[in-house]
Amino acid sequence: MAEPMSKEQTIVHAACPHDCPDTCAMLVTVENGEVTKVRGDPDHPFTQGGLCVMVSDYERHAYHPDRLLYPMRRVGPKGEGRFERIEWADAISEICDRFTTLSDEFGAESILPYSYLGNMGILNGLNVMDPFMHRLGASVTERTFCSSCRSSAYLMTLGPAFIDPESLAHSRYIVIWGGNVVSSNLHLWPFIREAQRQGAKIVVIDPYRSKTAARADWFVRIRPGTDAALALGMMHVIISEGLTDDDYIARHTTGFDELAERAAAFPPERVEELTGVPADDVRLLAREFAASQPSAIRVGVAVENHPQGGQAFRAIFSLPALVGAWRHVGGGVLEMPLWAFPVQWDALSQTQLIRPGTRVVNSLQLAAALTGELGLDPPIKALMVCNANPVVIIPEQDKLLRGLARDDLFTVVSDHFVTDTARYADLVLPATTALEHFDIMFSWGHTYVNMMSKCSRAVVAGSTRSA
Repeated sequence: MAEPMSKEQTIVHAACPHDCPDTCAMLVTVENGEVTKVRGDPDHPFTQGGLCVMVSDYERHAYHPDRLLYPMRRVGPKGEGRFERIEWADAISEICDRFTTLSDEFGAESILPYSYLGNMGILNGLNVMDPFMHRLGASVTERTFCSSCRSSAYLMTLGPAFIDPESLAHSRYIVIWGGNVVSSNLHLWPFIREAQRQGAKIVVIDPYRSKTAARADWFVRIRPGTDAALALGMMHVIISEGLTDDDYIARHTTGFDELAERAAAFPPERVEELTGVPADDVRLLAREFAASQPSAIRVGVAVENHPQGGQAFRAIFSLPALVGAWRHVGGGVLEMPLWAFPVQWDALSQTQLIRPGTRVVNSLQLAAALTGELGLDPPIKALMVCNANPVVIIPEQDKLLRGLARDDLFTVVSDHFVTDTARYADLVLPATTALEHFDIMFSWGHTYVNMMSKCSRAVVAGSTRSA
């Protein structure tokens, strides 16, 4: 929705497209068809006018002199980053010809799409290539970079339940477990701070004294990878001291007897040996969490970055049910409230187009896939990348660069700039920024949907995504 200010100037409502829990609402000033200013929308209930430094000058990103404006074809060795301008028709024709040839010779599974959340929009983000690639019969990319383990553990333990992040303002006891909210979820912090002003106790469990830990009432330092032991130790105290909400357990949970048996093996003294957290602190943490209702746990991603991280999360996610925290506004677990959004992701990805038996390649194994170490048959002969820059995010970068440098690998990259990955591409396609196309923005940090209005005419010549 646009709000006219004058004949030449308009304010357009938009939202940040970055992969971040806050999905900040923006007000974009447009003058004579060009964006001149970006600022936070003060009327948004959650982000309340705030924008981080990565987006507060987003117009400079859109009009940067290094911005890709035309399709480009490589003219030098891969990795050198030398390209010549070509027309859209030539680029599309070359992609179609190469994909057809490779499909005929090796099979469509020799083509691998690669994308992630460089743009988090529902229409132009994670799933944007899926329908085309599924129809083509290409290999399916399994995207498990961030929170896949945590989310799987969450759904296995709690289902698609969630608490409204704003309800943390009503919590009496908040445990921030393995997350740095002040730095990476900055718009959630005011709600936690409000609870703290109202007398709630804020506890941070982390190996590292972060900015969030410095502002908490209690910092509990834990050895990396021992989170499950601490959660089981808390359960041991809660169960053995009769601090459970037996009515809630009986009516709303399953498997309590088995969980109690497992927790019995983790008395506070053993937990201290495993985690480094003093036994008396384990007891105090458990007692306060049980007694101070509503109590809530805000989890970060860090716990999943260890062996058995998923099981550790399942233990953490079980704690609020033991004490009946879910009964109360502001009680329970805050993981990702994206479960609140009725987005039909399967429909967007057109998963019914996937041919039975189509192979799946995990995105974290891209380097091994391109160098042949996975033994894929057929081998990957074409790679198409959008909304991602795998060279700077994928493990085993040296191996990935060797794979991308293969003369027999046809690579297409769509981006705003010639990224480290694009330097190895045979064809580079310019992508529109979030200011130049329509989108719908969901959030994995709050419960609001933002409409991303097209703010300006696309600077990308001939772009089909500018409409």
